[in-house]
Formats: sequence, structure tokens, C-alpha cells
Amino acid sequence: MLTGDAGPGSPREGRLRLAEVLGFAPTAVIFDMDGVLADTEPFNERALGVVLARRGASLSRIEYRRLVGQSNEASWVWMIEHFGLTESLVDLGHEYERELLPQLTEVVPSPGAIELIHDLRSSGIRLAVASSSPRVIVDTILGRLGMTHAFAVVVTGKEVAAGKPAPDIFRLAAQRLGVEPAACVVIEDSPHGLEGARRAGMRTIALKTAYQRRDSLRADLIVDSLEWLTDSGERRT
Repeated sequence: MLTGDAGPGSPREGRLRLAEVLGFAPTAVIFDMDGVLADTEPFNERALGVVLARRGASLSRIEYRRLVGQSNEASWVWMIEHFGLTESLVDLGHEYERELLPQLTEVVPSPGAIELIHDLRSSGIRLAVASSSPRVIVDTILGRLGMTHAFAVVVTGKEVAAGKPAPDIFRLAAQRLGVEPAACVVIEDSPHGLEGARRAGMRTIALKTAYQRRDSLRADLIVDSLEWLTDSGERRT
């Protein structure tokens, strides 16, 4: 566990800090979106709750946590079986998107996200997003956050055969970035995402959120805020 203050410095220090805590200097950083770039899980949970409530069903917080990080398709397959829903996966997914999209006007960046992205880009590190969410949701959130052009590559769950915790989405992001998986760091907030990144042969940083217990997160580094990874952030794990 690291403690103490991280003093001010040049953008290059953003890269050096990762080298210091992870033991190597990454060529690329791959971000999850939901829960990492923005605290979107409350919006996702609320929209899902509305769709299920129309059918007399509801998810406990424990059940919702188990779905975090999976593709929407995998989550709906589980809910259709668990609740005995009769509608198709496609229809349920579209209804969920209709509930979620209007809420996304309230989305704001996670603390430290903008600063971290700036530091990494200034250091010459290539950036990607690897999100299980549908493309329309990813594009809407990145646009709302002002991050549409911040990432060289954006990969969504429907572009790969198997979603997280399979490694496919991370390997595809690395391929499109033109870097080897071993040269990548993944920042994730879910056990599913972290497992997928490990299986892809990448180093991992877990962002602790209200939706996951710390002891459920297996990563090379666990942080409570992205601010820890910025030049002006306070060191805490």
C-alpha cells in the first residue's frame, strides 16, 4: 500500500508514475467506460429497474453487481432466464436504451478522468476505450463527457465474439492501437473486466466504486480515484 502526497510535475510524470507502481512503462492505456470514465452505474441501474418493474421484477444490488462489466446481451440472457421474461433479448435491450439515453444528459466525468487522459496523451501514450455497452450508449456518453476525440480507438461489446470476462475486446483494442497486449494497462472497475484484461495478458488497475467490494477486485493496483494517477493527485490505494 502506497501513502503520502504526489507533488506537482510535468505531464511526463503521469507515465513515470505508472512505471513506478506497475514496474514498467506502458505504451497504451485501455479504459473501461461505465464506472471508470464516468459514474454511469446509477443511471444504468435505474433504467434497468424501470424495464424490469414493468414486468413485476426487480434486481437486488448484489444481483446487479454480478452483471456489471458484462455485455448487455449476456446480462439480458441471464435476466430472461432468471425472471422468466417472454420478450426477446433485442426488444428488451432497445427498451433499456430508450430509458437510459435521456438520463445521460446528467453524466459528468469521474474525478481525475480528464486530467489523467491529458497527462497520458501528453506523454505519448496511446489510448483506447473497451466498453461492453452498445455503440449508441458509448458514443452518447463520450460526447457528453467531451471525450469523443480523446481516444485513438473505441471498441464496443458487439464487435467481438465473446464479451468480458473473455479477453477478446481488449485484444481487439490493442490490435487496433498497433501495440502488443503486454505493453498495455487496462483501467477497469469490475471483476469481469479485470479478468478479461488479465486473460489478454495486460496489466490492470482497478478503480474502486460503490458497486464493487475491494476484496472482489484482483488487479496489479487498486485505487479509490483516478485522481491518484494524475500529476496533481493524492496517492492512495
